[in-house]
Amino acid sequence: MTVTKPSELLPESIPVLIVGAGPVGLSLAIELRLHGVEVAVIEKDLEIVEGHPKGRSNDLRTVEHYRRWGVSDKLRKLSWQPANSKQRLVITESLIQKPLGSFPLFYGRDAEESNDLAAEPSFSVPQPITMRFLQARALELGASVFRGWKLISVRQDEDRVIAEIQSPDDKVYSITSAYTVGCDGPGSLVRKSAGIQQKGVEPIGRTLSFMVQAEGHRISDLISSPAHDALGMLFVLSPRISSIISIPGKDDWGYSITVPDGKVLTEEEILSVGQEILGVKANLRILSQSSYKVFTRVSELYQKGRLLIAGDASHLCPPTGGHNMNVGIGDAVNLGWKIAAVLKGWGGQKLLESYDIERRPVGERVSDAAMKNSYDLKKVAEIFERLSSLEDASEEERLRRGQLVYDLTYPEWNIVGVALDQRYDTSPVIVRDNHPSAPYDGTKIWPHATPGHRAPHVWLPDGSPLLDHLGEEFTLLDVEAAEENVQEILAAADRAGLPLKRLQLSAVVARTKYAAEITIIRPDQYISWQGSQTNDPELLVDIIRGG
Repeated sequence: MTVTKPSELLPESIPVLIVGAGPVGLSLAIELRLHGVEVAVIEKDLEIVEGHPKGRSNDLRTVEHYRRWGVSDKLRKLSWQPANSKQRLVITESLIQKPLGSFPLFYGRDAEESNDLAAEPSFSVPQPITMRFLQARALELGASVFRGWKLISVRQDEDRVIAEIQSPDDKVYSITSAYTVGCDGPGSLVRKSAGIQQKGVEPIGRTLSFMVQAEGHRISDLISSPAHDALGMLFVLSPRISSIISIPGKDDWGYSITVPDGKVLTEEEILSVGQEILGVKANLRILSQSSYKVFTRVSELYQKGRLLIAGDASHLCPPTGGHNMNVGIGDAVNLGWKIAAVLKGWGGQKLLESYDIERRPVGERVSDAAMKNSYDLKKVAEIFERLSSLEDASEEERLRRGQLVYDLTYPEWNIVGVALDQRYDTSPVIVRDNHPSAPYDGTKIWPHATPGHRAPHVWLPDGSPLLDHLGEEFTLLDVEAAEENVQEILAAADRAGLPLKRLQLSAVVARTKYAAEITIIRPDQYISWQGSQTNDPELLVDIIRGG
C-alpha cells in the first residue's frame, strides 16, 4: 500500500479533512475509518523523516489503541528492550561511572507491573517508526493520505468547510468537507483560521537537544554493566547540568541543555557539557540537534463550528514525562467516534461539543504536570550543584544521593495516573452517580469503574482482556443484571439508533472493579453510566448520545 500519488487529485468533497499526518492525524484517520467514515489527510512533508529523536514514549493508554488498531505487536518488536524487562530508572553522575542506583520507573513497561492495569505493557519507540506503522494502517483501512500537499486557507459556513490546498507541483485545489480537523502542530493554520486563542505558562528557558558520538566510548558498552541491566531511562546528574539521556543506537546518545531563551552556545560549550555528562574529555561529534521552549500552551477552545483541533495544535507542553503525543492520540480517539456518530445521524450536537469539554481539561492538567516536572528537574540541578562530591563516598551515601534525586522528581518517573486516569468530570454526555472517586493523582490510578473514567481493565476467563471485546459501538456490560433492566436499555438504544451491544460477565470475573450490575461503555472505552436499573431508559440513551 502506498501513499496517494501527487498526480491523483484530491476529491472535491470529503466528510472529514485532516490537516497533518503526524501521529495524531493518522490516529484520527484510523478511528474514522474504523467507524466507516471517508477521510482525507493532507501533509506538507513529502516523506516521514527520521530527523532528531523525539516522541519515544508510548504509554499504557496509547498502546491500548495500538492494540485495537492491530499495530501494537509490530511496534513492540522495534521497542527498547533492556536485558531485564523490569525497566527501571538508572541515576548516575556520568556515563562512565557506576550508577548511584536504580529506582522504580512506573511507566507500565514491565508485563508483571502492568498486568492488572492494561492489556499490554507500554513501550518506547521513536516517533518516525510509529508514524510509518500508523500511516500503513490508515491506508490499509482506506484513508487517503496526500503527502506534499499544503493547506493554504480554510474557512467555514453553516453547512461546510472550504479548504484551499496546494499540491506538490504548486497547483491550488479546493476541497469541501463536513468537518476539518487541524492536527497541524503548534503553529496550526486551522486553529488560527478558527480564531482560537491560547494561554499558558511563558517560557522559563529553551532546551537545546543534541545527538552525539563519543570517540572510543560506545554508548552500548557504557550501559552494559549489571547496574544497567534493567535500564528503562537514564538520568545523569552533573554539577553543571542534569539531563535525561536518550539512546537511539549502539554508538550514539543524546543530552539536553536548558538555557535562557535567546542565549546561543558555541560548539565548544556544547561539547564541554557533553564531555562532563560522559565523564571524560573524549572527542564528541554532533550528529543532530533541535531545540524547544520550556513553556505550555493550551487552546481556549478545541472546536469552533466545523473546525476542530487536536494534538499539538490544541496543547503543547515540555516533553518531561513524555505526554504530548500520548495526549494527542487521546484527543483523536475521543473525537473520531463522535464525528462518526454525528455524520451517521445518531449522535446529537452535544456529543460533538463534548469533545472540547472533555479533552481541554486533560490538556490543561497534563501541561501543568509536565511543566512541574521541568521545574523539579531545574530544582534538582540547583540542589545538586551545592552538594558535596561523592568521589570518596560509601555505597550507602551514593544510594542516598540517588534516592534524594528520585524523590524530588517522583512524578516524572511515575505516570500511570496521567496515562490511565484522565477524567471527564464535567461532560454533558456522562451520567454520574453518588459514588465519587478518589482525588486525581497523576502517579496513581483509581481502579474502580466510575462514570467519566476509562473502563478498568480485567482479564476474561479465556485469557483475553476486556478491551478486546469492546468494539466500535457502545457496550452494555452485564454483570449478573436483571434481564428486564437490561432489555429496557437495549430497546431504548435501538429506538434511538444508538449502536449498543451486550457483553455478559460473571461477578467472579468483574465485580472487584465493576460494582454495578450494568455499565455502559462508550466506543472510546469510557464509562457513560452505571447502575442496576434506570427509571427512564429513553432519557439515559438521549444523554449519552448527546441528544
